[in-house]
Amino acid sequence: MKFTGERAIPGEGDPDLFNEHRARYLFAQRFSSGKRVLDTACGSGYGSALLAANAQVVFGVDIEREAVEYARLHYRSPKLHFAQSDCLALPCPAAHFDLVVAFEIIEHLQDPAAFLRELRRVLHPAGILLLSTPNRLYYTDDRGEVNPFHVREFSFPEFQEVLKGPFPHCSILFENHVPSVVITGSEPDGTRANLASNGIVVEEQETHSSKENQERGAHFMIAICSAQPLPPVRPFLYMPTTANVLRERENHIRLLQQERDLARARVQELDSQLEERTQWALKLQGENEERTRWALDLQQQLDEARAALQRLQQEFEERTAWALRLDAELNARCDDLRLLYGSRWYRIGKNLRMSPVPPSDQPAPRSKGQ
Repeated sequence: MKFTGERAIPGEGDPDLFNEHRARYLFAQRFSSGKRVLDTACGSGYGSALLAANAQVVFGVDIEREAVEYARLHYRSPKLHFAQSDCLALPCPAAHFDLVVAFEIIEHLQDPAAFLRELRRVLHPAGILLLSTPNRLYYTDDRGEVNPFHVREFSFPEFQEVLKGPFPHCSILFENHVPSVVITGSEPDGTRANLASNGIVVEEQETHSSKENQERGAHFMIAICSAQPLPPVRPFLYMPTTANVLRERENHIRLLQQERDLARARVQELDSQLEERTQWALKLQGENEERTRWALDLQQQLDEARAALQRLQQEFEERTAWALRLDAELNARCDDLRLLYGSRWYRIGKNLRMSPVPPSDQPAPRSKGQ
């Protein structure tokens, strides 16, 4: 079963958060001795097991099958029983339980009045209901901590109003998380006196001077409800081992040292990676410089080749022009010869052998056999 923050599981999540839940069950042990107890929305079952330590019998119910299976697996006792059930329709006879516990469930319900009527049904007329809920003014209004699992949250007056219908006698206590967890009444002057009577001195740096401030500053509210008048309830102080300031300081120092060692190892790892990447970058830079030089040499050779080609092209054009001029002159001389060979005076002189005859116009010599 996974820890969600809504269902407390021993050994999982923040210890302070778990202690807030556990303190309520330890407080309920004051009322559970020798009693038949119903733990509604029992969750993982650790609270039912705490109540079973001095109760006659404890029945834990939860709507989630996974939670019930977890509770059955981890908490076993002849006095302890778990069942899956909707808290609005409990599978229990009327007036059967001396003590009903309903911690952190009423804020999850659409119809809290129907829930309270069902708890009143299964509670013995002389029995007691212990019911807790977070203070809306402290968590949601003042701190903006909106819980998506909550359907309706309560202030002190709203909590009083919803309880007084089915339960004519109610006393609402305040649960606050100080270096320990304390559960006290709403009388500001009586809190320290009641604790001091048990040998416990509480010195507050800030005191709530008014009842309104005390109601607003309470972390949680725990209602003690009954059909009968209630006796005065002594304050309850739960000091878990995590409240050992010296040990917590040592643990905090140890954790800081571990974090420091991890940070140093991480820095060394990053330094090593940086050195490797720097060497790689320098090598890559050398290769880039070499390739740049090669490219520049190649560009220079290409420029020289282009210049040589341009010179050859110019020379070719010049020689082509010269050849064309020679060809024109040759054609002109040929025209002159044709004109000369075709003149009457040349033919007469040639026949009379009075003019020179060029070799090209002389007859071919005859062979001896002709």
